[in-house]
Amino acid sequence: MFCPKCGSEIAEGAAFCGKCGAPVGAQAAGAAQAGSAQGAAGAAVGGTPALKKNGAKIGAVAAAVVVVVVLVAGFATNWFGLAGVQPKEAVEVPAASQGADEAQGANAADGQSADANESAGDAQGGSQAAASVTVKSAVEAYTWDELSQISAEIGAAGDEAAAVEVAKRYNLCTPEGKLDGTQVKSVTLADGTQTTVQIVGFAHDDKTAGGKAGITFIFGDCVGEAPMNSTDTNAGGWEASQMRAYLNGDWRTQLPQDLDAVIVPVDKLSNNVGETDAVSAVTTTSDALWLFSLSELAGAVPAGRTGEGCGLFEEGYVDVLDAAGSQYGLFCDMGVGMGNSENACLVKTRTDTYAFWWLRTSEPRDGYCFLRVDQHGYTPSGSDGASCANYMVPGFCI
Repeated sequence: MFCPKCGSEIAEGAAFCGKCGAPVGAQAAGAAQAGSAQGAAGAAVGGTPALKKNGAKIGAVAAAVVVVVVLVAGFATNWFGLAGVQPKEAVEVPAASQGADEAQGANAADGQSADANESAGDAQGGSQAAASVTVKSAVEAYTWDELSQISAEIGAAGDEAAAVEVAKRYNLCTPEGKLDGTQVKSVTLADGTQTTVQIVGFAHDDKTAGGKAGITFIFGDCVGEAPMNSTDTNAGGWEASQMRAYLNGDWRTQLPQDLDAVIVPVDKLSNNVGETDAVSAVTTTSDALWLFSLSELAGAVPAGRTGEGCGLFEEGYVDVLDAAGSQYGLFCDMGVGMGNSENACLVKTRTDTYAFWWLRTSEPRDGYCFLRVDQHGYTPSGSDGASCANYMVPGFCI
């Protein structure tokens, strides 16, 4: 039995509530009936009696149900702006486009930065190609690949003075920028021949492909023996000679692979007619290997040595001789001149025998000889019929 006023439990038959003092006798039946009705209702809803003291819990549950209903209704009607959430709507297209544009911009900037770095790297790599070669004490110490890189730097130096400065930096000449015959490198030919090559000049020759060849070499010894032609004729000069075809064909296979790989063809001036006093006979050929001309060894014919009765140095012939290239630095530094006496730097041997060696210069006064250097290094020392088997001392550029 419960107090109808405060709901406190009271003893059966009590007239007043022991807690609040409210009379209960007359209302007990009504309260009991009300309680029975509540109990029936509670049983119908929850299966348990609904006591007055649990009213707060019931209210809380009811409130929670209301809140859930309200929230569900709110979501369903998009009251809170969250209904119908879909991936497409969650990712706002304008923002996404802007983000993509920004990403593209960032990527483009990164690409431009990478391109700039690559360009800078290329430029730096180009300028450092030769600089990457470690400076060594002498020509002999470098590989052919290293010499080729240095040659490229020398060829790009701009003028002869600048070229010599590069050569000095790499110890390819004396500290004064001179060549004294000691700038040599050992070479072993395919047939086992042990020989050397010697630097004769810097930025002297024009590459057929354009620009200057940085370094020119001459062989230190005679490296073969062959006629200029199979018959005694100089018709067509150096250009048409069998010697030229042989040097740049079969004989070239004698070169070690690392040397052959760095040789560059250059333009050579020669009397390509034979018997002539016309300077127009001097034309250009492109050669990887060649024989030297008289003027490349000894320079121009001195004015006092020319004239009537001077044989090879008569007027007309002199112009043809002088037009076939300028003197190389080594021969100038060593004092080689036209018609000089012995020139030690031009003395070449073959198996310990002093030898006559061919020049590519046709004897312009006749139609069957080429000039040569003798065992004493005289320039010129005379000529021989083209079918003679004199020795070969080739030159080349890298």
